[in-house]
Amino acid sequence: MATIQKRKKSWRVQVRRKGGALSATFDTRAEAEAWAIATEAKVLAGKNAETIVQEPIAPVVGKAAKDVFTRYAKEVSPGKRGGRWEEIRIKMLIRRSRLFDRPITAITGPDMAEWRDKRLCKVSASTVNRELCLISSMFSHAMKEWRVGLTFNPCALITKPRKPRPRTQRVTEPDRKAIIAKLGWNGVSEPTTSGQWVAFSFYLALETAMRKGEILSLRWSDIDFDARHAHLDMTKNGDERDVPLSKAAMALLRIVKKREPTASVVPVRAGHFDKLFRDAKREAGLSHIHFHDSRREAATTMAPKLSNVLELAAITGHKSLSMLQIYYKPRAADLAARLDA
Repeated sequence: MATIQKRKKSWRVQVRRKGGALSATFDTRAEAEAWAIATEAKVLAGKNAETIVQEPIAPVVGKAAKDVFTRYAKEVSPGKRGGRWEEIRIKMLIRRSRLFDRPITAITGPDMAEWRDKRLCKVSASTVNRELCLISSMFSHAMKEWRVGLTFNPCALITKPRKPRPRTQRVTEPDRKAIIAKLGWNGVSEPTTSGQWVAFSFYLALETAMRKGEILSLRWSDIDFDARHAHLDMTKNGDERDVPLSKAAMALLRIVKKREPTASVVPVRAGHFDKLFRDAKREAGLSHIHFHDSRREAATTMAPKLSNVLELAAITGHKSLSMLQIYYKPRAADLAARLDA
C-alpha cells in the first residue's frame, strides 16, 4: 500500500508490501504516484527491497506540455473571443522555451518560477502575468478535462510578478495632430487609405472612449444617427453597450459618405492597424503614446461634463469604480481651476 505526503516543496511516498517499507521523495505528486505504482509492481513480482532501492528511478513519461498546449490551441482557443491571437501566443510560448518539451506532469512550481524570472529579464511584468494566466488556464483545463496524468497546476505554486503602476499618459492636442499627420490625414476629409482610417479611428476613440477592438467591430448598421449612439453587441467584459455620440463624434462619422449597413465603419484589419499606428507614433517621436491612452483621455475629458460617476461608467463600460479610476486622470492644474470656479 502506498502513502503519499506533502512536505513543504516536495512529495514523500512510502510503499509497504510483504512486511517491508520503501520510500522516496519527489518534486511532484505525479512523480511520486508513478514511482509508487512501479515499486508495488516490482514487490509483487518478487523483487527484494535492496534490489529495488538500487535501481535508478525511471523518468516521468507522458504527453509533452507543448503537445497539450497545441491541443488547447486547436480545441479550446477557437471558441474564445480573440482566439486567433491566443493561438499565436501559444505557438510563441512553445517556440521560446524548451521547458514545454518536457512531459507536462514533470513540470514543477520551481520550473515555472525559473521560467518567470527569465521572461522578466526580457519583457514587462504585465506581459509575464498575461502569459502566466494563459499557461495556468491550459494546465487547469488539461487537469480537469483530459487524461494526461496531471494532478496539480504548477502556476498556482508560484508568485506572480508585482503589477506595475497603472499608466497615467494623456494625449494632448499636439500629440494627436502629430500622429494623424504621420498617418496622412487632415482630420476633416473622408479617409481613403488604411493609414487615414487609423487616424480617423484615433479621433473617434478620443471622442467616445471606445476601445480599439470595439471600433473595429462596428458596422454602419450599429450607428444610430437619430438617437446618437453606437451599439456594441459584444465588449471586453462580455456585455453589450450603447455608446453615446457627442456632436464632434457625429460630425466625424458623417465625414464618411458611403455607409453600407453591413460594411465595417473602419475597413482595416487589426494586425495592419496596429503596425500603422505603431509606425506613425514612432515617426512622430511619440513612441510612449499607446492607442489605448485615447480611452483615458476621453474619460478624463468627459468626466467634468457629466453629473455623476455612474454616467461615466455607462459610457466607458467599466463595472467597478477601481477600474474606472485608472482611466480618470485629471491634471492638478485643472482641478485647481475648478476649485476657484
